[in-house]
Amino acid sequence: MEKLFRLASEKADQAEVYHVRKKSSPVNFYNWRQADVINRNLDEVSLRVIKNGRIGTVKGSSTEDPKWMVDAALKAAEFGSKAPFHFPGESSKGHGGKICDPELENMEPAQMAGDGQAIYDYVKKSYPELPLNLYFDNEITDVTIMNTSGKEESYRKTLYTVCLLSMYQRSKEGVNKELTQCRYFRFPENTIDELMNENRLSEKELKVPTRKMPVLFRASATWSILYRIMEGANGAQKVRGVTPLIDKQNSRIFGPEVTLTDDPTADWAPGSTPFDDEGVPTRKKVIVENGVFRNFIFDLVNGAKDGTGSTGNGIKRSMWTRGIEVAPNPRFNNLFMSPGDKTFEDLVAMMPEGIIVNDVIGFHSGNILQGHYSMNVGIGFYVRDGIIQGRAMDTMIAGNIYEDFHRIKGMTKTVEYNPVAYSPEILIDSVSVSGTA
Repeated sequence: MEKLFRLASEKADQAEVYHVRKKSSPVNFYNWRQADVINRNLDEVSLRVIKNGRIGTVKGSSTEDPKWMVDAALKAAEFGSKAPFHFPGESSKGHGGKICDPELENMEPAQMAGDGQAIYDYVKKSYPELPLNLYFDNEITDVTIMNTSGKEESYRKTLYTVCLLSMYQRSKEGVNKELTQCRYFRFPENTIDELMNENRLSEKELKVPTRKMPVLFRASATWSILYRIMEGANGAQKVRGVTPLIDKQNSRIFGPEVTLTDDPTADWAPGSTPFDDEGVPTRKKVIVENGVFRNFIFDLVNGAKDGTGSTGNGIKRSMWTRGIEVAPNPRFNNLFMSPGDKTFEDLVAMMPEGIIVNDVIGFHSGNILQGHYSMNVGIGFYVRDGIIQGRAMDTMIAGNIYEDFHRIKGMTKTVEYNPVAYSPEILIDSVSVSGTA
């Protein structure tokens, strides 16, 4: 890495080396059998140069020839986009939250296998016939960044994921429960109980009528609608002039119960880091405050074009993938939605009729930037008179987050992490539901 940086510094006007070393050890159980334990090791490097005002990038493994990488990056810069920024030199000391757990650093796959067996022992007491798959992963990532502005910093991050999937009979789908943190945890028994209960409720398959009714988004599904506001608040969309929020800063866009923050300082949260993938120190920022839109997020390129600078959100992640091969762009670290004052049971009891949505299929359908969605309900349940009746089959929901978030009837007092956010369960009134009843 040092040789690559030295060569690039000599030939380019500016240079940045980004190095990622990652190891993980997934443990999989398939229907009560421990099927495999895998060891994965990844060692990658990205070189970004600025030459004559243009950006050139090359990515590869740490075994690549440094001279070849520098020559390739310089060649790419001949045709690259203009660079309206300088690489950051500001120290990230004191930024970010706790993200490295010594217990996970030293944990062996045998402990995950033992935790898996403990889950099976618990389920066996009350539901031994349940088809159940388990997935464990302990990932340890080391990141180092160096640039010609004097930045040379590193961090180590641990990430622990446990997933339970109870497969339906003669089906490729089922009830899924997944938890991810930067520290070790034992999968909570109350969540296992919930999985078993939902599997039993799914045995009764129901057709759903077509009309507007309340829809209760479980925390596992809220990412599909929150992704709309995340794209709206993306600074790249502001620079392109395509977001509906372009002239809405300090204006009300949601009901007063909605507050959203991006917080990379939260302890043990999956998106927390001291600096982003461009070396910019991270910080907490308010996106929506009591329904009022406050801030966009920016990476270096779009922050420079907007004139506001980076907000520490230059992340190598796209809609579908994350990795060293993705160019940095504005993405959220940890989106937090402030909770309400209800329990899940309270929200269900508030529904004279409605749908509970555990997960969705086709979240990208509809005009995401304008807040529209039209999605199939993957795993969901039909409610009548405040009681779950059974699984909702062949059901679709459609709406617009900028309208729906003015009709929130209640939210749970707890939040859970899903693929993009920490969110409560959200009950929204009068959502369009299409069924076959």
